[in-house]
Amino acid sequence: MNQPITVLLADDHPLIREGIGNTLRKEDDLHLVGEAGDGDACLQLCRSRRPDVLLLDLDMPGPPPLELIALLRGSCPELKVVVLSAHDDYISAHALLAAGVHGYVLKDEPPVAVLRAIRTVVEGGSWFSQTITRQLARPSLNGPQFTSREEEVLHLLANGRSNDEMASELSVTERTVRYHLHNIYRKIEAETRNQAIVWAVRHNYGKG
Repeated sequence: MNQPITVLLADDHPLIREGIGNTLRKEDDLHLVGEAGDGDACLQLCRSRRPDVLLLDLDMPGPPPLELIALLRGSCPELKVVVLSAHDDYISAHALLAAGVHGYVLKDEPPVAVLRAIRTVVEGGSWFSQTITRQLARPSLNGPQFTSREEEVLHLLANGRSNDEMASELSVTERTVRYHLHNIYRKIEAETRNQAIVWAVRHNYGKG
């Protein structure tokens, strides 16, 4: 009999961990070897337990997701990373793919999607939700390419909103707003918030 696929689950919401964990425990070919509620614990458990697959929530305390993925690739090069997210534009799918993730599952999908993703990446493939696949299929155009959420942040930025105000209006955490801003700064090559505001205003994000 083949050895079961070992899985580590990293998500800061206990109810989500419980739900996904129960789904995994029902499968004879999968073995849940640990759970983490933040990025630091995730990194430590991956290094000590060496799972085959990591189910990684993007919005957790600890290192930013792209930084965490880079650390994992350095210390656990054989690890298959499947992203879990409640949003299809939290971090661009292109950026995550470039960072080395093997799958991307939206949390509003049925549990079978997680199971398919795990088995697919272990077999050497990749598994992305249809929404994410469409995002990856968009043609590359000249100029910065923003996700729909980044467009919303740019609009609020151009209209003088603080990070806390953006978080409230978008119903996300302030930490999530900072991630969006970080990605925006990188795309428009801005070094300061004021530079980003000027760019957003000049490109008509302050209207409407």
